[in-house]
Amino acid sequence: MNKRLTKISKYLTFILRHHPETIGVQLDPEGWATIDDLVKNANASGKAITTEQVHQVVSEAEIKRFELSDDGLRIRAI
Repeated sequence: MNKRLTKISKYLTFILRHHPETIGVQLDPEGWATIDDLVKNANASGKAITTEQVHQVVSEAEIKRFELSDDGLRIRAI
């Protein structure tokens, strides 16, 4: 994974594991967030990420830290 994706992975870990409220993301009771909301709120908070980068982080990670829902629209930390 390249340096940019590593930074995004760390950011996603911070948001999804610890502080989703910092960017106004709501997790459901099982810890899922919609990728669209995550990307939109991250960008509004000054962190430029794309849906494609989120998918890359999940697929290219050596250690599985995230999972996508079956439909690919939601993400959660594992």
